Amino acid sequence: MSENRFNAVAILDAIPEGELNTARRLKEELEDIASFVADGLQVYYVRIETMESLENTISDVLRKNRESGFQPLLHLDGHGLVDETGFALAGGTSCNWSKLKDLITPLNVAMGLNLMVIMATCYGGSFARAIRTTDRAPVWGLIGPTQEVTAGQVEGSFRIFYRTFFESFSSSKALRALRESAPASIYFVTTADNFFYEVWRSYKKNECSRYMIKKRALRMYQEAKLKNLSELPSIGKFKKMLSDRSKEKELFERYRDTYFMCDLYPSNRNRFLVTYEKAEAYVTS
Repeated sequence: MSENRFNAVAILDAIPEGELNTARRLKEELEDIASFVADGLQVYYVRIETMESLENTISDVLRKNRESGFQPLLHLDGHGLVDETGFALAGGTSCNWSKLKDLITPLNVAMGLNLMVIMATCYGGSFARAIRTTDRAPVWGLIGPTQEVTAGQVEGSFRIFYRTFFESFSSSKALRALRESAPASIYFVTTADNFFYEVWRSYKKNECSRYMIKKRALRMYQEAKLKNLSELPSIGKFKKMLSDRSKEKELFERYRDTYFMCDLYPSNRNRFLVTYEKAEAYVTS
């Protein structure tokens, strides 16, 4: 995971009343770190009872970023849904990952693709399923459990993670400490560039076999036929188009530049050295 810098931690507390509240305890831990380890660290804590409170909180964080350079690491603490589609708000309703992605993407855009999100929820790593590489990246980095976890596991692991991070300001060291604190593979960890490469590998392996290209070409032909085009391309022409590496590269670069916000932040081209050639090599690695 590449290095990054933050000056705040925004804690979104979605733990129901009456339960052990690891979010409040993290707040106290981070305030202690801010006093004795990381001078200038801001700790922003908000209870998330309803969807409205979640929306208002993200809007407030976005406002603080624009007005005062607030660069938060976003920490969501609560209960993940068993079907891995989202998380429960403290008041009992739920928010799906797709909705959360839509809420935080403008914040990541405002931060220049620097938003790191920690999901301290069961199955929090499944948030990755809502990310689409054809859109703007909603996060720079993501950490979340891949399974059901206890409050004790969450509290212990992330206490170690944050203390290591703000003592060293090294995300790689903090992640190593996190992994050493928990059973192997309990946490899903990715960055925007790693995720992009993984999606490309999945696309090439699952959608670009001869069988799948023929199937996709047939589907495109049928869709074009329904449009009553004056010149209907043949299935063979669609197959040739889908197999054209120059067109594939052009499409790859278009999606890459959107996802990594290169049109908004030209310096991201050098920051994220993601190329078609590297992606193709990644497929066979």
